[in-house]
Amino acid sequence: MAQAPTLAKFSRPRLYAVVKRERLFKALDDARAHPIVFIAAPPGAGKSTLVASYVESRRAPGLWFQADIGDSDPATFFHYVGVAATTLGGARGAR
Repeated sequence: MAQAPTLAKFSRPRLYAVVKRERLFKALDDARAHPIVFIAAPPGAGKSTLVASYVESRRAPGLWFQADIGDSDPATFFHYVGVAATTLGGARGAR
Protein backbone atom coordinates (compact mmCIF):
# COMPACT_ATOMS: atom_id res chain seq x y z
CA MET A 1 0.00 0.00 0.00
CA ALA A 2 1.49 3.35 -1.05
CA GLN A 3 1.84 6.00 1.60
CA ALA A 4 0.12 9.34 0.94
CA PRO A 5 2.50 12.25 0.46
CA THR A 6 3.06 14.50 3.45
CA LEU A 7 1.53 17.89 2.84
CA ALA A 8 3.41 20.98 3.97
CA LYS A 9 0.32 22.01 5.91
CA PHE A 10 0.86 19.02 8.20
CA SER A 11 4.61 19.25 8.67
CA ARG A 12 5.74 20.25 12.15
CA PRO A 13 8.67 22.70 12.08
CA ARG A 14 12.14 21.23 12.47
CA LEU A 15 13.81 22.28 15.68
CA TYR A 16 17.48 23.10 16.16
CA ALA A 17 18.97 23.79 19.62
CA VAL A 18 15.69 25.01 21.12
CA VAL A 19 15.67 25.98 24.78
CA LYS A 20 13.00 23.95 26.57
CA ARG A 21 10.66 26.35 28.32
CA GLU A 22 9.62 24.25 31.31
CA ARG A 23 7.41 26.94 32.85
CA LEU A 24 5.37 27.11 29.64
CA PHE A 25 5.50 23.33 29.25
CA LYS A 26 3.92 23.04 32.72
CA ALA A 27 1.16 25.45 31.67
CA LEU A 28 0.53 23.30 28.58
CA ASP A 29 0.54 20.15 30.72
CA ASP A 30 -2.20 21.71 32.85
CA ALA A 31 -4.13 22.89 29.77
CA ARG A 32 -4.26 19.36 28.32
CA ALA A 33 -7.10 18.65 30.75
CA HIS A 34 -9.26 20.66 28.31
CA PRO A 35 -10.29 19.47 24.82
CA ILE A 36 -8.64 22.40 23.04
CA VAL A 37 -5.81 24.85 23.76
CA PHE A 38 -5.57 28.27 22.12
CA ILE A 39 -2.21 30.03 22.06
CA ALA A 40 -2.07 33.65 20.93
CA ALA A 41 0.89 35.99 20.60
CA PRO A 42 2.33 38.40 18.03
CA PRO A 43 4.10 37.06 14.93
CA GLY A 44 7.60 35.86 15.71
CA ALA A 45 6.93 35.35 19.42
CA GLY A 46 7.72 31.64 19.24
CA LYS A 47 4.27 30.01 19.29
CA SER A 48 5.14 27.36 16.69
CA THR A 49 8.50 26.66 18.31
CA LEU A 50 6.88 26.35 21.74
CA VAL A 51 4.25 23.89 20.57
CA ALA A 52 6.63 21.87 18.39
CA SER A 53 9.19 21.59 21.20
CA TYR A 54 6.45 20.70 23.69
CA VAL A 55 5.06 17.93 21.47
CA GLU A 56 8.58 16.59 20.91
CA SER A 57 9.57 16.82 24.58
CA ARG A 58 6.39 15.19 25.89
CA ARG A 59 6.04 12.78 22.96
CA ALA A 60 2.45 13.99 22.86
CA PRO A 61 0.12 12.80 20.13
CA GLY A 62 -1.21 15.48 17.89
CA LEU A 63 -2.03 16.72 14.46
CA TRP A 64 -0.07 19.69 13.12
CA PHE A 65 -2.02 22.01 10.84
CA GLN A 66 -0.50 25.19 9.38
CA ALA A 67 -3.40 27.55 8.68
CA ASP A 68 -3.18 30.33 6.13
CA ILE A 69 -5.53 32.85 4.52
CA GLY A 70 -6.87 30.20 2.12
CA ASP A 71 -8.18 28.20 5.06
CA SER A 72 -10.79 30.76 6.07
CA ASP A 73 -13.49 28.54 4.57
CA PRO A 74 -14.64 25.95 7.15
CA ALA A 75 -15.10 23.30 4.45
CA THR A 76 -11.45 23.66 3.39
CA PHE A 77 -10.28 23.43 7.00
CA PHE A 78 -12.29 20.27 7.71
CA HIS A 79 -11.21 18.74 4.40
CA TYR A 80 -7.54 19.12 5.35
CA VAL A 81 -8.12 17.85 8.89
CA GLY A 82 -9.89 14.80 7.43
CA VAL A 83 -7.03 14.16 5.02
CA ALA A 84 -4.51 14.39 7.85
CA ALA A 85 -6.53 12.16 10.18
CA THR A 86 -6.91 9.51 7.51
CA THR A 87 -3.24 9.74 6.51
CA LEU A 88 -1.95 9.56 10.07
CA GLY A 89 -4.54 7.31 11.65
CA GLY A 90 -5.76 5.07 8.83
CA ALA A 91 -9.34 3.83 9.20
CA ARG A 92 -9.35 4.76 12.89
CA GLY A 93 -8.28 8.33 12.03
CA ALA A 94 -11.03 8.65 9.44
CA ARG A 95 -13.62 8.06 12.14
